Amino acid sequence: MKTPLAVDAHYRSLLHKAARRGYPEWIITTGAMIDSMGKAAAAWLETRSAAIIFAECWPLGAERLFSKGVHSKIAALTALAAAQKNRDATGLGFLAYVLDKGDASALDDSPGEKPLRWLARAIRNPAGFWKWASEKSAGRDRKTLIDNAFRFQEGDRPHDRAVSMAAAYLALTESPPAIQPAPIPQEAFPFWVVYDRHTPEGRRVLKDVARDLHLPLPHLEWAHFYCEGARANAETASAWWQAYCRWHFRKIGLLPEEIHLLWEPAKEQMMAALAEESQRLQNGLYRWKLAHMDVIEAVKRRVELFNAAIVELQKDQSALF
Repeated sequence: MKTPLAVDAHYRSLLHKAARRGYPEWIITTGAMIDSMGKAAAAWLETRSAAIIFAECWPLGAERLFSKGVHSKIAALTALAAAQKNRDATGLGFLAYVLDKGDASALDDSPGEKPLRWLARAIRNPAGFWKWASEKSAGRDRKTLIDNAFRFQEGDRPHDRAVSMAAAYLALTESPPAIQPAPIPQEAFPFWVVYDRHTPEGRRVLKDVARDLHLPLPHLEWAHFYCEGARANAETASAWWQAYCRWHFRKIGLLPEEIHLLWEPAKEQMMAALAEESQRLQNGLYRWKLAHMDVIEAVKRRVELFNAAIVELQKDQSALF
């Protein structure tokens, strides 16, 4: 039997997409709500926040500290929301995971066959990989990233460990790129994008729209993710992420130039079909926010203080790890 999820799929999806798209207010509200759900949910928030950092912008893993308080996790996600995204660790980790499962097509057009094969083998020997990583000479920032990646390697998805390992590998084999600030989005957060194939409503609507438009369901699911679910407020060129996307396009038999032609009519139908659920989710969060303004304001203040002190805290990490 699967272990019941500590956090509802809607809030899991919302937290990640708000961080990708750059909406700190919804990160704070959703994070505070999740923290109020009990110890299991709070533990999930800590692990998931770290996983999101490595997945969306792996160089930020060198800058973040995770204390026991919820504010450190929310601070990490709001920092991510305000930064460019770099998904090289995700691309490399996903392709290594695919190769480890026996699909050699992951090697096609990859930025480098050697690191991909090496990491795929390392997935089967994580203890050996982390021993190698810990023994490599590295500066303080890279050591912090590797420590964070090791601490939060398990995640709650099958490929989270591969992404954490990829982040550590990249930190040891190349100079982490400088991450620039991302623009603040001007439009309201589109709550309908929360409903993807990982939510019951999203699965139902994706099946209905695919049937109505005579589309293969895998094509529509990938279009939803590629065009909306993975959308960020700013991102740098990520060769490994681009390689993974090319692999996935080939895997489902869809040309990249065709995806927008497929997605535009489907998008309108999905938005209409999910309008009621989206409004219900937004209203529920807004009501919770109004009823817990004291909690939210306290979290905001602690996040601000935590971010202001992050440089000083990095000088003495032993108290936090």
